[in-house]
Amino acid sequence: MAILEELDVIRINDVIATAAQKCTPATLTVSRGCHWINLRSRIVALKDAHLWLELPIGQDGTQYEFAPAEKVGVSFKLRHHKHIFYATVQHMEQMPLDAGGTVPVLSVCCPTKMQRLQRRAYARVDVPAGKIVRASFWLGGQQQEPSGTSTEQPVWTGAVLNLSAGGFLMRVDSGVADALDEGDTVGVRLSFGPGQETIYTDAQFRHADVEGDEAMMGFQFVGLSETAAGRETLSLITTKLKQFEHMAAKTTSRQQRA
Repeated sequence: MAILEELDVIRINDVIATAAQKCTPATLTVSRGCHWINLRSRIVALKDAHLWLELPIGQDGTQYEFAPAEKVGVSFKLRHHKHIFYATVQHMEQMPLDAGGTVPVLSVCCPTKMQRLQRRAYARVDVPAGKIVRASFWLGGQQQEPSGTSTEQPVWTGAVLNLSAGGFLMRVDSGVADALDEGDTVGVRLSFGPGQETIYTDAQFRHADVEGDEAMMGFQFVGLSETAAGRETLSLITTKLKQFEHMAAKTTSRQQRA
């Protein structure tokens, strides 16, 4: 399976038209400072050669600002694939509603290049029994990794329970969950064992479930499709997912023969 498949113009136009017709939810990936962040949006209309995207709202209730000519990563799920493209911001404007009034939208140029990834790569795969994957994370992006952990610049670690091309779930001490707010950007180091690959990337904290002395914390990867290094990381992650699936299948087969 190709990790990222390039679409031709005919398929791009078909995908965009369908996504706009269905008002498909989308994720906007933008660079803010020295790290990437994900913003929730929606493809609301297709007008001439422009897409109208629902203007993201921050956790404080304020609208995000975008500058003309700014580059924005856009991703959305349609049919059995996740679609990814870059868009150039034209401007922010008011879209009229059928019931009257207007709603603020972001106008971007329709893409001429688009990639798609099979959605099965975004299915969570449990780390197989006997396989240890560790994650370390710190506030800020991967470039802000402290030289060592301290009270002022802590680095938290834990065991990864499952993994996908979109993110991961890990187990940590319960107190760690109190140190982060939903939406915080963190730098992440994933280690797959002695002599194995180590991955560095940015992620956003999405949720935590506290159970006694432990917490299950979920993170979403950010910016993997926006850079060449990120796409290499994405390729490595999907390779690991295949290995985990193969290991799980072998274990199931042995149990059935026993």
